[in-house]
Amino acid sequence: MDRKLLTKAAEQGIISKEQVVSLLDFLKSEQLESQQSTTIQRENTGEQLKFIRSFGDIFIALGVLLLAFTSNMLAENTMHQMFAIVGFVLIAEWLVGHKRLVLPGITILLSILYFVNIVVDASSTSYASLDVLLMSISSLFFYVRYKMPFSLYPVAVGFIYLSIEISGINIVEHPYVFVILGVMVFIAAMWYDSRDTQRVTSLSDNGFWLHLLAAPLIVHGVMVSLLLSNHGGLQTNSLYILLLFTLFFFIALFVDRRAILVSSFAYALYAVFKFAYQQFMQVDNLTLFIFMGVGIFIIFFGTYWYKVRQWIFSPIASSGICKLVPGFEVNK
Repeated sequence: MDRKLLTKAAEQGIISKEQVVSLLDFLKSEQLESQQSTTIQRENTGEQLKFIRSFGDIFIALGVLLLAFTSNMLAENTMHQMFAIVGFVLIAEWLVGHKRLVLPGITILLSILYFVNIVVDASSTSYASLDVLLMSISSLFFYVRYKMPFSLYPVAVGFIYLSIEISGINIVEHPYVFVILGVMVFIAAMWYDSRDTQRVTSLSDNGFWLHLLAAPLIVHGVMVSLLLSNHGGLQTNSLYILLLFTLFFFIALFVDRRAILVSSFAYALYAVFKFAYQQFMQVDNLTLFIFMGVGIFIIFFGTYWYKVRQWIFSPIASSGICKLVPGFEVNK
């Protein structure tokens, strides 16, 4: 209902001019309230999985996987595999470039990377890093062409692998390297997140995939470094792991990314079991009680994630750093 329609109704004597003004003011206020409500809902959508728009996406993705499998089985030489790469690029133009399908696009990219790997392995056995480099470049071209967020994940993986290879550092003896690389990927993820704090564009999807990689790198590097250290006994290390899990929990809550929490959960469970069995070994069904407590923890924070977020961080919501993350308002 617009102004012209209401004015026409007033001219025909259906409503008065005063009612037209009042009605327009009412509609304007309702529209503003609706927009504000939508903004709050968007700020609290969190990590929406935007891979699937319908079951048809799954259906098409299965078809892509079957095509990749059969193409690999029928390929008799490197030339056939290169033809397969070209074929999947053409399919990407259709399904990703034109149809904008995300899940099929992921399977297409993985298929292309698989055949790139096969071609490079067949052509060169001297340089293992060349394989990773070409797959990373392929993923980067895929991102530049289609702006598909998942493409950044293999690019980042390739960057991490090549960084470790070039540095020559033994990551088994120096797991802190994972922390350094993970923090670099985390910074890149936060750069994307800060440009779309309402989580409504593909920028936040870029951040999601980078967070999904950064979180296990940071968590694994910190936890393994702690477990390999000679400071403190097993019980002390368990307490340290629980404290670190608490820290990761607050970070995940602040940036509104559960990937950090999920990545550290396995280590937290390890620490809880070690600590509990040292202190309460005589308790019957201790394992079941631990899992029950973990289940309650997941359900509670899964349900009241944004309520807890608001309660903890709303006092600092006006600070500069909070402008880099989604707002702390809760849709009531």
